[in-house]
Amino acid sequence: MKAQPDKKTLRRTASQRLTELSTIEQSQHADAIALHLLTDPAIADATTLLAYAAFTPELSLDPFIRATLLKGLHIAIPSVDWARKSMSARRIANLDDDLVTGRYDIRVPRDGCALVEPEQIDVIFLPGLAFDRAGNRLGRGAGFYDRYVSALKDSGHSPTLIGVCHHAQIVESVPTEHHDHRVDRVITELGPLDTV
Repeated sequence: MKAQPDKKTLRRTASQRLTELSTIEQSQHADAIALHLLTDPAIADATTLLAYAAFTPELSLDPFIRATLLKGLHIAIPSVDWARKSMSARRIANLDDDLVTGRYDIRVPRDGCALVEPEQIDVIFLPGLAFDRAGNRLGRGAGFYDRYVSALKDSGHSPTLIGVCHHAQIVESVPTEHHDHRVDRVITELGPLDTV
């Protein structure tokens, strides 16, 4: 039986896979996943989505966010409080005007963007370094999304959790701990993981 890699090892190999993607591949994957997401039934029924503003070479949701804003859906982006190790959601109306570059070159909503109450969020898109077919996610280790989702579930609100990534980030198995949240499904540039 093959030994399962630990999180540290898997983060290193997953990060390496990401850096091997060309700029053209990254752009093509962002466009492809936008098409998959725009036809997803969970999104068709949603009003407010918590997306993320990717940084290279993370899978970009920018094409999807732009299209969704044009359709009139509400888009929120995480705002991180590094001192408290927490995040909140702030609504944006325009990717170019409402985001600023924050810590670690991560794009975050400017202070003037309105806070979105967690119970208003219908769908959360979670980035990750790796996902497996069971919906387990390997984040970067800071735990912001897991704490945010835990607080939502503790309050009785369970939005749909969708993991989004390049197909090259799919691994056989992601090691998990009790505080890790499994996503409802994973979507790559090839489509929902259960169909490819």
